[in-house]
Amino acid sequence: SSGINAEWPLRPGETFGHGLKLVDYNAPMVRRGSILCMTHVCVSLHKVIQQNNFQDESAMLPKFLAVCVPLVFDVARSDKDREIVCCALECINEMLKEMKGGLIAEEEYFDSLIEIVKDVLQHKTACQKDSEDDTFCDDVEDDSELTTVLVDFAGSILPSLATAMGGQRFTPYFKNFLPLIIPKEGRKRSERSLAAGTLAEICQAMKESIIPFSDNMYSVFMRGIKDNSEEVISNSVFGLGVLIESSGPTLAPRYPEILGILSTFLKQDGDRRTIDNVLGAVARMMKTNPGSLPLDTIFPTFVKWLPLQEDYEENITVYSSIYGLLSSNCQVAIEQLPTLIPLMITQLTNKKVDDETKAKLTEILQGVTSQYQDLTLKSITSDQAEILKQALAHVNGS
Repeated sequence: SSGINAEWPLRPGETFGHGLKLVDYNAPMVRRGSILCMTHVCVSLHKVIQQNNFQDESAMLPKFLAVCVPLVFDVARSDKDREIVCCALECINEMLKEMKGGLIAEEEYFDSLIEIVKDVLQHKTACQKDSEDDTFCDDVEDDSELTTVLVDFAGSILPSLATAMGGQRFTPYFKNFLPLIIPKEGRKRSERSLAAGTLAEICQAMKESIIPFSDNMYSVFMRGIKDNSEEVISNSVFGLGVLIESSGPTLAPRYPEILGILSTFLKQDGDRRTIDNVLGAVARMMKTNPGSLPLDTIFPTFVKWLPLQEDYEENITVYSSIYGLLSSNCQVAIEQLPTLIPLMITQLTNKKVDDETKAKLTEILQGVTSQYQDLTLKSITSDQAEILKQALAHVNGS
């Protein structure tokens, strides 16, 4: 491995220094640029060290972090400009996602981070106190919007923290944060939506460590599913899905109730993002506990509503669940192949479908088309046959 100073074409010290000089500048946009600059140097430096196995011989990264982290934390706590505080929170999250436990190994940093998130959620930071006395400023639309965005950025740190620490270590902190995240009665739509989305991401990050909270979370998401806002419903359906996946068999006795409620959203004039999230939730049930589901009735309906049309992030979940059923020779899934094969081939040319999903689709198609050659040929057009041939040739390296 090589020394970082010799190998890295940029001069991180100079760039960081320029950012540091401007951190107390009067103009808000300059202060914002300063924080972004220092954060990006730290994140980029960490990436270079990790990816290239560089030796940080002069301990450049720890030195930068020792300056940058307390500074960004201080901005989040004490700057009175909300946009800059949003930027500081976003920078904290970016560093946390990149460096994970490395960022919070120092107990002082960890404690400060917990306090900052708590203060934002309780509207106690300098920029929140400045214009509110513990109430939201609903009369000023922009101000109210910025308050919600601020809480959003702070809430987004929690799933990253759960991932960095691991679900088990995060559990006692989640217990304390939960009452601050669950929206009180009468809160605005944006806040209810935000709460559902944040809790969903935390469930995903905590994995099986969420099980002690599964009844509580179930109630929260079920309440959200009955909301009158499509955005809240969609986020709550997603949350319910990841809760099912993280809880393993714990929620299996509730599957009939869940299926009954989710099926009410499958209608032609329904909100398409919600429909996609319903399909994602059902896919998670099929992956987690297929034996607890009436697959012969729900799988044909599931296939009928494919492909996803809005929430493409659920694609990998949907097609992984189909792959799982086909791998276990599930008869109901095999019977749907005449519909599934052309549908999956069509998705290979969909520009909105990501590479990970396309790789999974190709993997499924490679298996089923070799096992069911006649059925495949009967089910697809000549154009689809050509797309399939190219995809399989690419994966086989020919």
